[in-house]
Amino acid sequence: MTDKVIIGSRKSKLAMAQTKLVIASLKELFPTTQFEIKNVITEGDRNQQASLAKIGGKGVFVKEIEEELKNCTIDFAVHSLKDVMPVLPDELTLGAFPKRVSPFDCLVSRQEFASLDALPHGARIGTNSLRRQGQLLNVRPDLKIIPIRGNIDTRLKKIDTENLAGVVLAEAGLDRLSIDLSSYHQLSLKDIIVPAVGQGCLAIECRKADERVRKMLDQINDPQSAKCIHIEREFMRELGGSCNFPIGGHAYLQDQQIVFDGLIASPNGEHLIKEVAVPANKPGVGKVVADQLLAKDNFGIIEGD
Repeated sequence: MTDKVIIGSRKSKLAMAQTKLVIASLKELFPTTQFEIKNVITEGDRNQQASLAKIGGKGVFVKEIEEELKNCTIDFAVHSLKDVMPVLPDELTLGAFPKRVSPFDCLVSRQEFASLDALPHGARIGTNSLRRQGQLLNVRPDLKIIPIRGNIDTRLKKIDTENLAGVVLAEAGLDRLSIDLSSYHQLSLKDIIVPAVGQGCLAIECRKADERVRKMLDQINDPQSAKCIHIEREFMRELGGSCNFPIGGHAYLQDQQIVFDGLIASPNGEHLIKEVAVPANKPGVGKVVADQLLAKDNFGIIEGD
């Protein structure tokens, strides 16, 4: 009898592409296992108009999928890690973090810009992310941030329909979908915007009690990515991270040691506080950096003042 595993995934092109990448990795290791995808529609998919902060923050892309896990109608789920809340339901866990790809953002535009400074005064930039908004406005307070949502193709089209100078997108999504950008120009924002916690990394969520699936997922877990991700998620938990105020957190290997950048900002960009921990190998560094930022928050960023 063929072993069968059911994977929960959103129906978007990116979600399906990411789920198929995970399945391809598992098929190499478990060739006799049958993998089946079950599409789940989330609140974030149903409501494409309102901002994420208004409809529930990051969890709007995972709650319905987590219910399927708790009801045992799927065996595991593939998420973009940046969509996963810092605290999971008690009976669920993150069983694997495949090797991370680029965590950085980029500006995609019709016109080529050598740098962010080269954008014209008052340029209209499309993004629905308060994290991106706060950091962009901190550097260029004259920019006009235009809230946009939808899949990558939809957001690219809005460059023309909304008269935008460009849209800010995650490099990982562009790469995983092999988006044709031949008629666009791409500007890296690596040195401008601290990434979202978990950006560029997939998270595979499963039931804690499901030993069979957990052992399977352990085979595709990347220990280095997992170590960095645990720092970032601890940081986000300490700050109560959601989409209600800009948070950036990025742990990475540099010169054989882990470095962690943590950031909070006001949505209007007027206030921005950043801390860098080097080395960040010790347990609890995410909490330490979060505490340092909280101690420096004289502007009421966390309270939303």
